[in-house]
Amino acid sequence: MWTKKEVCSLVDLTSLNSFDSENSIEKFLKQTLNYKKQGFPVAAVCFYPNFAAQAVYALKDSPIKVAVVAGNFPNSQGFLSTKLNECELALEAGVDEIDIVLNLGAFDDRNYRHVVDEVNAFKGLMPDKCLKVILETGYLKTPDRIKLASELAIEGGADFIKTSTGKEFPGATLEAVEIMAQVIAANDPEQKVGLKISGGVRTYEDALEYLQLVEKHLGKSFITPDLLRIGASSLVTNLMND
Repeated sequence: MWTKKEVCSLVDLTSLNSFDSENSIEKFLKQTLNYKKQGFPVAAVCFYPNFAAQAVYALKDSPIKVAVVAGNFPNSQGFLSTKLNECELALEAGVDEIDIVLNLGAFDDRNYRHVVDEVNAFKGLMPDKCLKVILETGYLKTPDRIKLASELAIEGGADFIKTSTGKEFPGATLEAVEIMAQVIAANDPEQKVGLKISGGVRTYEDALEYLQLVEKHLGKSFITPDLLRIGASSLVTNLMND
C-alpha cells in the first residue's frame, strides 16, 4: 500500500486553463512550493509553454521538474514546423519535460509511418529531455487502437506514454491503462518507457486503483516518479485534506 505522500510524489500538478495568466501561475507555483514545505512535494508542474520560463525560474532551487504541453496541444493540428518550434522555445526556456499529442488524424488514416516519424521529430529536439506522448485513449476507445497507438509512440521514441489531454475526450480508464502497461511490459526492457495516467484521478482511492493495476503488470519497482506519473489538478489538495 502506498501512503498519500508517496502518491503525491508521482503527481504532475497541472494548470491548463484558458484563463491562466502570469499572476495565476505565480500563485500556483507558490502553492506548489508550499505543498513541498508541508511534506507533500510533487514530481512536476505542467503548464502551457508560454509559462515555461516563469516556472523554471520559480523552481530553480527545487527538485520539482517543469513540464509543458506543446506541439499545438490539445489537438496537435498545424504545421509540423510550428509544432516543433513551440517545443524548441520551451526547451530554450529550460523545461525538463514536454507533453505532446499523438497525430490522431494520421493514425485514423492508417498513415502509421507518419505517426512514428512525427514523434521521432519531437524526440530529436530533446534527446536528453523527457518526451511524453499523449494517446487520447478516450478518443481511441478500443483496446486494439490503444495498443497500436502505444506501440507507435514507443517506436517513435516516447519516454512516456500518457492517457489523455483532459480536454475534449474522456480521461484515463483502468482498461486503457492496463493495455498501455501491457505494451510497456512487452517492450524491450533496454528501452525504459514510463506511463502517465491523466484525467479523472481525483482521490487517494482513485490513485490506488491505478497503482495496483500498474504494479500487477510492471512490478512495484515501476512505481517511481521516473517511470510513473499521475496528471492532476486537484489530487494533491484532496490527499492533504482527506
